[in-house]
Amino acid sequence: MARRISNLGYSQLHIAEALQGEVDGWAKQGWTGVTQTTHDLLSYWFNRDEETQERFYLCQQRAIETVIYCHEVLRVKTLGELYERLAPEALLQHLPLKEEVEFIPFPKYCLKMATGTGKTWVLAALLVWQYFNSLRSEHTGWYANRFLVVTPGHEVLNRLLDSFKGKRDPKTGQRNPATSDYAKSLFMPEGSPWRDQFHLDIYEPSDIRANTTPPDGPFVLLTNWQQFRLSEGASSLWEQWTGEDVEEQPRGEVIADFLSEFPDLVVMNDEAHHVHGKKTIRDEELVWRRFMEYLYERLTNKHAKERGLFIQVDFSATPFYGSGANREYFPHIVYDYDLVQAMREMLVKQLFLEERQSIAGERLDELDFRAERTETEGRKRGEIKSLSPGQKLMLDIGRRKLEQLTQEFQERGIARKPVMMVLAEETDVALLVEEYFATLTDEHGRPYDNSQVMRIHTPDKQARLTDADLDRARKRLDAIDDDNDPLRVVISVLMLREGFDKTNICVTVVLRATEADLLLEQIVGRGLRLMFPQYRYPEFWDAKLEAVQDLRRRRMPSNSLDFLFIVEHPRFRAFYDELRQQGYLIGGGDTSRTHSTGDLMPVDAVSERITAYDIAWPIQIFEQGKLPDLNQIEVARLPKYPTDFEQLKHMLAKLAISDTHVDTGTRAKTWKLDN
Repeated sequence: MARRISNLGYSQLHIAEALQGEVDGWAKQGWTGVTQTTHDLLSYWFNRDEETQERFYLCQQRAIETVIYCHEVLRVKTLGELYERLAPEALLQHLPLKEEVEFIPFPKYCLKMATGTGKTWVLAALLVWQYFNSLRSEHTGWYANRFLVVTPGHEVLNRLLDSFKGKRDPKTGQRNPATSDYAKSLFMPEGSPWRDQFHLDIYEPSDIRANTTPPDGPFVLLTNWQQFRLSEGASSLWEQWTGEDVEEQPRGEVIADFLSEFPDLVVMNDEAHHVHGKKTIRDEELVWRRFMEYLYERLTNKHAKERGLFIQVDFSATPFYGSGANREYFPHIVYDYDLVQAMREMLVKQLFLEERQSIAGERLDELDFRAERTETEGRKRGEIKSLSPGQKLMLDIGRRKLEQLTQEFQERGIARKPVMMVLAEETDVALLVEEYFATLTDEHGRPYDNSQVMRIHTPDKQARLTDADLDRARKRLDAIDDDNDPLRVVISVLMLREGFDKTNICVTVVLRATEADLLLEQIVGRGLRLMFPQYRYPEFWDAKLEAVQDLRRRRMPSNSLDFLFIVEHPRFRAFYDELRQQGYLIGGGDTSRTHSTGDLMPVDAVSERITAYDIAWPIQIFEQGKLPDLNQIEVARLPKYPTDFEQLKHMLAKLAISDTHVDTGTRAKTWKLDN
């Protein structure tokens, strides 16, 4: 009896759940079934020296391995084929999912990774993987060295340009290639043939014109999806013959013409939730879908006999539609690493709701979080005239927490600058917040002027913010994580909800309703990146671990290292309560009396006393097992080992002994023994 096909929604992580166990087992077996180039890269990336500072997180490793497993081991040619292999029952149960999967004629994967867990490095590794397999002609037609990298806007585009071209010098504005991700030894060994063979032309949106000569070698085009708009309709025959009233060729067609000159392409879509939606719901989805259809068709028709690889890899921390119980995930998610896991493994900051409900007697829960407006008749909203007392109180709570962190960091000799981010409901409110700060002074009695406070948002007539102003503001933002720069308060509406990836945001004040899961997760995500990562600040690890243990015991944290303090109106605390029920470890309370750095007591060893007090308790742990009967092993039937003997000697020549924390699995110290 055939199953009934329902009209329920899209996927609920069917593929990711099916792949998790398969990829884990495959990775532990040594990545069998891949090309020699891929195996060399995986061995270099994930079998690095224990003392190497730059290392992939395990979540990054699993994301990279998952895409490679689908492509090289499963060798699927379409998303539908992936479902047929791993979750055929999902297609039988959900009609919209079946229709969407059948609509996509090429491999399409999505990596769901929490903000701050390193999606950009995963993107870079996958690009290097494709590049070198194509360069070495491994399985012709399965690899490419031409890439289209797509972003939702300028901020994310600028971040990826940092990754590819290097960061800008704050004074000259020029990019330094030595600071690019691809210059790191993490991706390719220094002084090796790999690095000598890596040559990639990098194109920005302004580099592509209707008459741009296609490059002869490998390239990457970085652009934002708004460039993909196509013409709405065909011009008349008269216009085609005379050229009258014919508009300039749409950017989408120009880009498609450029890219379709080549028989293969790898499309990488960062912050992919912007351009995915159910059919016909959002204009963004239509722009993206139309362009991808157009590009795939153009490339396929032009290179019918020599068509190579066409593949799409999406990256997003929030690849879903809807909120709460109505949340539906993208159907092509192959790997899932959510914020709960990232917080448990301390790869991001911990969240804490600063619930200082009053300062001078006012109760925040009795005040309005919205700005005050002029009175109007009917349902029409009046014009904004001033900040409400509730908004001013939230700003004061956030400001005082920022000053507390700043002062205590300085007292403890920690050379880092905490920053506060204010999310306003609209541009008029952002302007009022800036004016309000101008009436205040900081902990040293200095005014909160333009050197300490900056307002930035999308240019509009009302705010009188020109493109030139915006460019200057963006350059100013680039230096916000410079601990010697005085800027420490950033006011925005929604412009900085993505792509603004600074590590020193410690306080977020939310002056807007954040009932949508997607928006709130993006807002919180701006401050999640670690300020004190373990490989740079190993001396803080024990203190950070102690603070997390305090949260688990429902106590106030003993310090504030790598915490993001959120100040929001109590009306929206229900969202955080729901997150706690889902497993999020979120603290709450008044930390005004908590030492931000805990009790840090540097103690120097006194060499004369070491001999008298140097006591140790050696502990040995044995896991005794039964030795196999070697007579039962048929050597001739054993598969060939995937690594040659010279590589194996190099891998096994060093013995590493690690001191590992049982609860988190984090290595505290490693000793190395060369054999």
